[in-house]
Amino acid sequence: MTPRKLKKIKATLEQIQASPVGVRYKALVSLAEKLGRTKSNRGKEPTYVREDAPELSPPLSIPKHAGDMKRGTVLSIVEALLSDVDEWELFLMENNE
Repeated sequence: MTPRKLKKIKATLEQIQASPVGVRYKALVSLAEKLGRTKSNRGKEPTYVREDAPELSPPLSIPKHAGDMKRGTVLSIVEALLSDVDEWELFLMENNE
């Protein structure tokens, strides 16, 4: 992960947070994967975990439904992904990348 990529991901998440209408499952999964989350076989809904830091980032369920996701669900997922961004920022600062 580079600071430039992280900045772009953060901007996308903040844009979704400002207007959480019309967001689809695939968009959030793509962002989760860019932040280092991988799909895990647990739970009813698809769940994404960070293998590199499981103690810092709890598992994140991203419901796979046709059409747009509900506003509250989107905001909750975006909040968790922004937390991952914060962790990446700390990691990059500590490693001077």
